[in-house]
Order: sequence, then C-alpha cells, then structure tokens
Amino acid sequence: MPLRISVVVPTLDTRTLTAACVDAVFASRLPAGTGLEVVVVDDGSRDGTGEAFAGRAGVRVVRNDAPTGFSRAVNRGAAETTGDLLVLLNSDTEAEPGSLARVVEAFETDPALGVAGAVLRFPDGTPQWSGGREPDLLWLCAQASAFPALLGHLPGWRRIKPLHPAAPADMDWVSGAAMAIRTSVWREAGPFETVYGFYGQDLELCRRARDGGWRVRILPGFRVLHHQGATISTTGEKASGNADLGLLWSDLVRWAERRRGMAYARRARRAIRAGSLLRLAARQVALPFVAASHRSEWRRETAILSAARAVLETRP
Repeated sequence: MPLRISVVVPTLDTRTLTAACVDAVFASRLPAGTGLEVVVVDDGSRDGTGEAFAGRAGVRVVRNDAPTGFSRAVNRGAAETTGDLLVLLNSDTEAEPGSLARVVEAFETDPALGVAGAVLRFPDGTPQWSGGREPDLLWLCAQASAFPALLGHLPGWRRIKPLHPAAPADMDWVSGAAMAIRTSVWREAGPFETVYGFYGQDLELCRRARDGGWRVRILPGFRVLHHQGATISTTGEKASGNADLGLLWSDLVRWAERRRGMAYARRARRAIRAGSLLRLAARQVALPFVAASHRSEWRRETAILSAARAVLETRP
C-alpha cells in the first residue's frame, strides 16, 4: 500500500516564500497512488499568508493569532496530519521535483529508517551544511571561529571533505529545515522541544530517534533549495551565511546542558567564547588588508559578532 505524505510548512510573514515552497511540493513527481496533504501553519502572520492559501485544494491552513515560535508552530501542524510520513519544510525551502519520490522510496525500502534529512543548497547552487556528527567541544569552538568555513573556500578542499555524501549516509543529526520523519518515530521521539530559540530542536529529535534504535540519514536524492535565515523573525542582524549567531550559540549551549548537564554546558559556552574570540581577533588583524570599498561591511559584520557574544553571555 503506497505511503501517505503529510507536509508541514510553518510560516511567519513569509508569504511569497511560502507560496514557492508549497508550489514546489505540488510539483513533486510522486509515485502513483501516493497520498499528499499540506498543512501550512500561519504563526501569527500579518502579511496575508493564511489568506493566500484559503480554499486551495490539498492545503489546510492552521492559524495562530499571535506568534508562538518555530517549534510550537511545527508541533501544532504535525498534530493536524494524517500521513505515514511527516515532511517538515521551512517556508524558505523549495524541494526539487523528484525529491519527495526519493524520500518515499527510502522509507519503503528501509524499515529501520526513522529520520531523513535533505541535501540543502543555497540559491546559487553552493552546498549548505545539512547534518553531521553530534557536536563536541572542539566542534563548538571550530564552528564559532568560522575556521571550517574558511577551509571550505580553499581550492579542492570540498573534494576532500564534501559537505554532502554521494550516497545515503548515517548521521547523528540532520537539519530540521527539510526533514522527513516516519510518523511513528515522531510519536516516539517528538515533538520538537520548545525551549530552543530556533536551532537546537533537530539535534534533540535526532538523538532521541537514534536512542530508540532508528536510523538517521542524509539522502542525496532529497534535494532542497534553502534561503537560509529568511524564516528567522528577529530584530538581531545576521552575519554572512544568514545565521543569527546569538540564537545559534545560545541554543547550542542549551542543547549541551540538556544533553550532558550544567557542567558540560559551561564548558560548551567557554568553547564557543574561545572560538568567537579567535574569529574577532582574526578580523581585526585582517582589517588593514580589506579593500576600502568593503571595510564598512566588514566592520558591520564584526559588530554583529560582538553582539552575538553578548547574547551568549546574557541568555540563560
């Protein structure tokens, strides 16, 4: 019997992006007989997002009168679904036409597969961080320093250390920006934790799924364009890469505490602080060598990094 797919798209004031996301879902080339439903969770939008989908066949709109946050919006949408597979898509994503068919095939052929992540790409086609191993202290320090991103610009480096596997590969976690979950696993390991500002719930859900004996994988055939950062509603500015570093670093410390306790969380905070300090120092050293036309933007991003460090110190 063909699987039924339920797609959940949380949105807050991203009407145009949400329309492109939903259009891409309905453009998918699904196997014959596969059921499809789309639940758009309008998390208190003021740009007419919910009204834009009123009466559209195959789409159900669930509206929150005021914003509740990403995790709560996803959880509410998931509670409204009826499918065998739950596909979570950020409103700033667009799945390639054959992607959902590859997802269905993977879950049908591998009964141990619990969570599948997409190969994410930026709009210009460059690969985007899509999953990996569970963060440790060295990883946290390196991420905050931006050293891995700098290595990625070296000629040939991505041939040695590709961001995306060439074949389905087991991971500790995959990105919640585009994630497929067996509905039974969502019931066991979910819902998303609501203590995170934006970034840690996928880490925790994947850990719970793995602890329950389920496989977590990236599927190369599950290909998704991602306008990273466009769904984050925040007054804070974003650094290059479109991540809100204050939210990211705070959520990683919060995840570390939930995973391994308060003492480990303190070490995690110190690791991020050390990495970010190295990053700031490197930017100060490099400033005299930055072209005059780019110095204003360079200083702006340096100020954003400093503000993110301040958020890391003040958030619980």
